[in-house]
Amino acid sequence: MDSVDAPTIYDVARIAGVSHQTVSRVLNAPLTVREPVRRRVQAVIQHLGFERNAQAMQLGRKRKR
Repeated sequence: MDSVDAPTIYDVARIAGVSHQTVSRVLNAPLTVREPVRRRVQAVIQHLGFERNAQAMQLGRKRKR
């Protein structure tokens, strides 16, 4: 699957019925999200084969390599 077809955090959020911020919290601070919601988001992540984008993470952290 190329980057154009790769699922995004927004795809995960839409299918899981949560905001993209909630998906981000599940990825970065999972204990801050209620367990039923966390499990639902994690199931969608696994189903879609979502993988974090290293370049996007660096942009979010405002770092360059």
